[in-house]
Amino acid sequence: MVKIWDHLGRWLTGFGMMIGSCSITIAELWGLYQGLQLAWNFGIRRLKVETDSLCVTQLVARPSVTSNEYAPLIQAVKDYLNLDWQVSFSYIYREANFAVNYMANFAFSIPLGLIMYPTPPLGVRPFLLCDSYGFSHPCLVVL
Repeated sequence: MVKIWDHLGRWLTGFGMMIGSCSITIAELWGLYQGLQLAWNFGIRRLKVETDSLCVTQLVARPSVTSNEYAPLIQAVKDYLNLDWQVSFSYIYREANFAVNYMANFAFSIPLGLIMYPTPPLGVRPFLLCDSYGFSHPCLVVL
């Protein structure tokens, strides 16, 4: 699930997507691609992408796309990143993003395809409040 909100924490739009059985990396890349497409089509020209997928962040940051199963999606993401807008990436821990975690699990209950959420689904609303205040679950990080 991807949520797009403004600088004041107000929900602008969001989506959930069931793509079937795939790797986590493919699912994260699809979410990033669809999110960039949605933000661009929504008229957003300054975007901060917060992701808990360090792998996807690193794949997209590489200067060239290597030939692998992710290559077409990575190239599609890069095509969006090369448009005339400002996009920055920020890695956040999964425990700091309650709403997206809730919606990722919720996606298992939706039919195949893309579902738009012009308003936040009822079940995610309490989590949005936690996210806007910066609450998170404690986690252990091995350094």
